[in-house]
Amino acid sequence: MPERYEDLGRIAGGGSGEVRRVRDRLLDRVLAMKILHLEHARDPRLRARFSFEAEVTAQLQHPGIVAIHERGELEDGRLWFTMKEVRGRTLDWVIAEVHAAAGPEGFRPASSGWTFRRTVDAFARIAQAVGYAHSRGLVHRDLKPQNLMVGEFGETLVMDWGLARRVAAGDEPPAASEGAAPQDALAERTRHGDVLGTPAYMPPEQARGDRALHGPESDVYALGAILYHLLAGRPPYLGSGQAIWRQVLAGPPVLLVEATQGGPPVPSELMAICERAMQREPGARYADASEVAREVLHWLDGARRREQALAVLEAARALLPEIHDLRAQAAACAAKSGALLAAVRPFSPVEEKRAGWALEDEAAELERQVMLRETALIQQVQGALAISPDLNEAHGMLADYYRDALADAERARRGRDAARFEALLRAHDRGRHAAFLRGEAALSLETCPEGAEVSLYRYVLRDRRLVPVYEREIGRTPLRRVPFARGSYLLRIRAPGRAEARYPVLLERDGHWDGCVPGEEAAHPIPLLRAEELGPDDIYVPAGCCLVGGDPEAADSLPRRRIWVDGFVIRRFPVTNREYLDFLNDLVGRGREAEALRACPRSQPGMAENADERPAFARDAAGRFVLAGEEWSARWEPDWPVSLVDWHGAMAYAAWLAEATGKPWRLPNELEREKAARGVDGRNCPSGDHLDATFVCAVDSFAAGPTRVPVDSYPTDESPYGVRGLAGNVRDWCLNAWRRDGPAIRGERLELDAADPADPGHRAVRGGAFVSALAYARSATRLGNRPGDRRVTIGLRVARPI
Repeated sequence: MPERYEDLGRIAGGGSGEVRRVRDRLLDRVLAMKILHLEHARDPRLRARFSFEAEVTAQLQHPGIVAIHERGELEDGRLWFTMKEVRGRTLDWVIAEVHAAAGPEGFRPASSGWTFRRTVDAFARIAQAVGYAHSRGLVHRDLKPQNLMVGEFGETLVMDWGLARRVAAGDEPPAASEGAAPQDALAERTRHGDVLGTPAYMPPEQARGDRALHGPESDVYALGAILYHLLAGRPPYLGSGQAIWRQVLAGPPVLLVEATQGGPPVPSELMAICERAMQREPGARYADASEVAREVLHWLDGARRREQALAVLEAARALLPEIHDLRAQAAACAAKSGALLAAVRPFSPVEEKRAGWALEDEAAELERQVMLRETALIQQVQGALAISPDLNEAHGMLADYYRDALADAERARRGRDAARFEALLRAHDRGRHAAFLRGEAALSLETCPEGAEVSLYRYVLRDRRLVPVYEREIGRTPLRRVPFARGSYLLRIRAPGRAEARYPVLLERDGHWDGCVPGEEAAHPIPLLRAEELGPDDIYVPAGCCLVGGDPEAADSLPRRRIWVDGFVIRRFPVTNREYLDFLNDLVGRGREAEALRACPRSQPGMAENADERPAFARDAAGRFVLAGEEWSARWEPDWPVSLVDWHGAMAYAAWLAEATGKPWRLPNELEREKAARGVDGRNCPSGDHLDATFVCAVDSFAAGPTRVPVDSYPTDESPYGVRGLAGNVRDWCLNAWRRDGPAIRGERLELDAADPADPGHRAVRGGAFVSALAYARSATRLGNRPGDRRVTIGLRVARPI
């Protein structure tokens, strides 16, 4: 040991020498001293290679290459040189620890603090150091994880330049027998007299001993093999030294995509870098290590930005539970408010309404908070994309949000919003919502009996009206998941001996119309009624789901929801004066005159003196009721819809009709009537979404004074089922009591309930009228009147279950 240095003990040893820790007495510092083994002290080849390593390493002034301080020769002939002592671990140890902490779901930080990205960063700095050597005309030729050190303070160093070669001048010490196969006894690195390098990381040209091809591309291959080890957690080739050497000569290693199966997900960009670096032909690889470093650093820059963006996205995602809770609280407040206000009469004093109003205000404030949180969420997700524009997780979150918004806008028939949300969804979707965006849907249909023929009509807009246009026959029932483009359709179903059924369906994006009651799995077969079960003006409304409510422009509209309504029959037209006269006169003829008088239409208050007592119908000499009234100078006609009937009179007519026909006629529930008007697609009125005085009998339909008209006067006021006059002429009394939150719905299924005749509370009234504005023609508009009210605008129509 030279006098200047104090021996502090052995650090490591190898085939040609050992490394010892020494203290520099002159400068009082600890260094590492590499000393040639005594048995090689007289070997000129190994002496030359040892000296060459010292010279080459000293010439490479780079932070990633250990600095050489001094060299010399001991009295016994052993060569030595001193260098900075690196305290840390080899890269193979770090790789093993990082993979030990990983799981199939991804890489996790190791207990030492090393992460996958930090390890890749260390690899990039190693590639930079090797790239610097390449720029100086040197190649390492023995790059492997064991020769790469990561220091205690994050430094990375390329060690052991003993096999380096100056490619420009080719001035490397000669090696006897170079090109011979390595010996089995050496599992890692070949002996000095054999093929130089470490087989598991050796390029094919080096394994063949083709020294003419040794160049920067050879180191690039070794770097690719190290990157392979980093990504897969194992070297590219496994086995003993000679077996590995034969594998390298035989062909490429197992594909990375296979080697990484079952392990943590590996970035595809790094896999591509590795695959190019490990190409069999040198010319197909990167030109030098600097190119490898640039590619990896480019990925790291994206990874860093990705980590920052993910942190922002995580903050956005943290808002989701709060939004969910606020929305649930708002719904609960709205439900409580509805229940409280439903129990209060419209004319009740403010004191009785105050608690319900307070809950309404609370619900509105909670909804405002939801909107604020949703806005903040969108802003934060957009912020994450500003950091990392290709962040799939952020695009995915926005795509999910806009998908729901698009579906909501389409159900609500908000065309402009739907177009905007579709454009945003297309901008952010990365394939998950491809089927939804294609607008494909499926239809399943069962009938009783089976074997019914089904014709398909698509609703198209013509002159502002939705008109069913024939497309094709789609086969016989049962139908199973028949594919369609999304849209609103009408099916006409026919079977021998059965009345044709009109069955509208709404096929939504990526949806399946299956005819199942919500909460049930079995489809509900559509009963096809026998022809004799329906009268000439009886309209069959088959059971099924439909959209109700949700029209912000309709007065007192219910919230939009999808419900199941059981099948029923409803009359095509409202009850006419002629039909109502038959009812009254039948009662008179059967000695039930008192009942007839109670049910007789009477003048609306304010239209005549003593109006509440004056019947609107006259009586002839025989005591029969006859038409005698006038309305704005127009004489009443038999085919006008009857009006000026209170709810009790309407109920009495339905009971009389049920008795006379033997069929359970009644007034319709207001949501039955809404379905009969709108079909299933949530359109705003029977003819579509456009309201026009040409289509319905409303106040704007008349050049002169408005008046009732015969029930068949407006064929354009026709619903998808063929029911007429649901938007204008007169409104209809409904079976149920008017409640703020609407009729009873259990499990998304309408429950029919008749109002108690003794209850003085309001009854539901639906439809537009000849003296009302077009806004009242909207099918979701809800009105309520006291059961004893008589209005010239209110009549009735009847329905019955099947």
